[in-house]
Parts: sequence; structure tokens; C-alpha cells
Amino acid sequence: MTDEAILRFTQDFIRINSVNPNLEAGSSEADAVDYLFRACREAGLPVTIEEVASGRPNFYCVLPGLEEGVGLALLGHTDTVPFLGMHNPLSGEIQDGYIWGRGGVDMKGGLAASVQALIALARSGVRLRKGVAVWAVIDEESEHRGAYALEQGKFQADACIVTEPSDLRLLLGCKGTAPVRIDLTGVLAHGSNPWLGVNAIEKAARVISALTRLEPQKIHIPELDMVIQGSINVGVIKGGTQYNNVADSCSMFLDRRMAPGETQSSVLAEIRQLLDALGAEDPQFKARAEISRPDWHWEPIIRRGLNPAYTPPGSPVVAAVQDSYRQLMGKDIALGYTHGYMDMDFTVNGLGIPTINFGPGETAYSHTANERLRIADLLAAVRVYVLAALRLAGENS
Repeated sequence: MTDEAILRFTQDFIRINSVNPNLEAGSSEADAVDYLFRACREAGLPVTIEEVASGRPNFYCVLPGLEEGVGLALLGHTDTVPFLGMHNPLSGEIQDGYIWGRGGVDMKGGLAASVQALIALARSGVRLRKGVAVWAVIDEESEHRGAYALEQGKFQADACIVTEPSDLRLLLGCKGTAPVRIDLTGVLAHGSNPWLGVNAIEKAARVISALTRLEPQKIHIPELDMVIQGSINVGVIKGGTQYNNVADSCSMFLDRRMAPGETQSSVLAEIRQLLDALGAEDPQFKARAEISRPDWHWEPIIRRGLNPAYTPPGSPVVAAVQDSYRQLMGKDIALGYTHGYMDMDFTVNGLGIPTINFGPGETAYSHTANERLRIADLLAAVRVYVLAALRLAGENS
């Protein structure tokens, strides 16, 4: 395994258009999976491809050990967000110590590092007590069909590292996210006679004002000396028919991030209670709330929800990454908890696998027009994954 080979592999991976098809047509997660498949098969690794939705496959590759089971799974996703105005988004060019391109940070860098680490272990001839796996799933940027299939398939491992970008920090957990749609109903009238109607947009303004006064749950994590708090963001609002009509309808979409202990049901009940209180004050106020997102059409994920997750710092996967990072970097790794959501929800809450997040890339560049992956982070991640795998899967002499 050379640095040049890792860079070339990652550049070519970034050049594959795998924008999530729920978000933009004309791309293919299958092309990204085919690229990983060919690289792993060339290294003599067994690969399983599972079609989760039409033309959208999950990828599972395991370097087997002497015993049954997987000591460490490296989890990532093959889809990216749309280009969003990014110049030359599939360039994969190297400039000033970075590889440029959509998905370099979120999260083809982490997935490339995972595959390169697995190939390095395979070619080293090391004898592992347990297997090491790479799980690459589809649809993380939308309905999470890939991680849902992983959960339903009861995939198991002793430990898991989600290789999403973490600024090379070790993140012990993620917030959940509840996408909530609020629909308000008014009465249509001509704009010259607004007193004859009920303006749903004005009622929506009351909802927004009330939401700013909500205090989402806080939880103190003593091991991190951090307070994790939920949050509310009004991301989309649509209403009315034309400027000179009283708006008889208005809809808004909220991103309600959840701290540990909160659930999709509890935050939906909280918002419905708020709407009921506004309705009690104003007989013309009519609103309803439900779990919904503009890009969600798949009922299983609406029912399941996307939940917060946490792995205690005493877990062996935490110690393995800490020790590996210290050996390679000569310093202690920073611990943290991400405000974002990631598929560790499915491994921690669904499969009961102790899971942390450690991956290359500066999170500030995710989803932006300036997405670029620091090469030093990529190379460090490959080496940390190799050493962590040796610790968790158990090298046999």
C-alpha cells in the first residue's frame, strides 16, 4: 500500500457520479459499488452485493479471520448530495494538499480509506482471529434504505467505525433528526379585503415565533463534560397562491434534532401540543403536524425514524481508535459528539453494535461548493483503520 495508490484510488472514486437519485436524477450508486467491487475482487477479497432498491446495491466485503464473526466493521455510504453549484464537481484534482470533488469529504474519502485499509490487511498476509468488514450502503443522504437493509439483515460485528468525516476526532454519538411538516389552513379572499379571509401565512408566523420559545431537551454527558441539546430549524416554508390573494394554505418543514433520550414520537407530541395551545388561543388557527420530508416517500423510514445514538467511552472500539491514533500521530485524539445524524443509529440502536465515528475530512466542507479532502487526513485514516482492525480483530502470530 503506497500513498500514491491510495490517492489515485480516492481520486477515481470521487470522479464517479453517485449523487443520491432521490435528490437528483442521472447518477448511479451502482457505479460506485462496481468500482469498490472490482478493487476488492482484484485483491482476492470476497464481496457480496445486495440490491436494496431497483438498481441501488449495498456492498459488503469481509476479510475473514480464523474464527467466525467480524471483529470490526467499517461503515460508509456511496451516495452524495447534489453538486449544488460546485465548479467541476467530479474533478478529483489535487491542489494545495487537497483532493477536490463532490463527496470527497462526505464521504467517499472515508469509504476509500476503509477499502484501502482492508486491501492492505489482505495483502499483508496477516492472520486475524476474526474478520474485518467494509459495509457500504446506499441512500444515506435521503431515506436510509441501505442502513435499514443492514439492520433488517441482522448484520453483526463486535465493533463498528462509521467513517463519515469527523475532523479526525473520535465522536461517541450523534443526534437524531425528526423531519416534521406543519400544514396550516386559512380562508381564501381577495387581497383588497383581507378581513374576509384567514391568512395561513400569518398563522405560520405565529408558529415560528412559538417554536423559537421551545426549549429542546438537554442532556449532560459526564465522560465528555458536554451538554447535548436538541434544536429546531425551519428549513422550508411555502404558502399562498398569488400576491393579491389571502393565503388559504401554508406548509413548513422543520428539522428537529434530538438529544439522547428524545424520540420521534416525543418531539412530534411536543409540536402538536404547541399547535393545540395556539389553537386554544385563536379559533381561526387550524394546523396539523406529521413526520414528513420533501424527499421522503418510503413508509418504513417514516415509521422507524432517525434516532440519537451513543457509545460509552469504555467500549473497546474507543480504546482501539485512541491507541491507534496515539501511536501514529504522537498525541491523544479529541473526543466529541456530533450535532449531525449518521447511520450509527442503525448499528447502535438496531443491531446493538458499539459504534463510533472517526473519518477523514473537515466537516465544514461537507455539502458545500468548496468540498475538498485533506490528503494528510485521508492517509492518517487508512493507517488508523489498519491498526484498529488489528487490535479489534486480533492478530494471530
